[in-house]
Amino acid sequence: MLRKFGIIAVLSLIIAVVAAVPALAVNATSTTSKGGLHFVGTPQVTATKTSTSAFLTATGEVAGAGTFATARLAADAEVTTGCINRGSQDQQPSGLKRTTTTTAGQTTFRTRSGRGTFSVSTQPITTSRNCPDQMVPVLVSVNFTHVTLTITSGANKIATATFPDIDP
Repeated sequence: MLRKFGIIAVLSLIIAVVAAVPALAVNATSTTSKGGLHFVGTPQVTATKTSTSAFLTATGEVAGAGTFATARLAADAEVTTGCINRGSQDQQPSGLKRTTTTTAGQTTFRTRSGRGTFSVSTQPITTSRNCPDQMVPVLVSVNFTHVTLTITSGANKIATATFPDIDP
């Protein structure tokens, strides 16, 4: 009986952790290519947000590349942060502050016979503000706009994908 309660407790904890890290996958709305480099299928961007950070990750496959290719993911971000008391994480944040920023990430990946898969993430947007009276800063919302994925290989090989606004 005690073992059954332990298993239920562990499963409940796993569900709580997964629920705390919501992710939203979005397909590209348009793609272009130049120099023979092109996407195989449709690339996707996934947004991940917690109470302290948010970032984007793009995945996909390309063909027509050389031996190596570079994936770059960039976006503008409209960020709202707030402050909450340490003892109560379920309360409404106070002192909301809105800012805009940009975020990007880049990775180089190998291809085989000109074809390769990639996964690239942006630098995380974090809560970098000071809160009064021992309050804790929280990331209330992030709206990613102008989301663009660019793959380059060689001098004139470029593939680009754009995505709709993402609000995780």
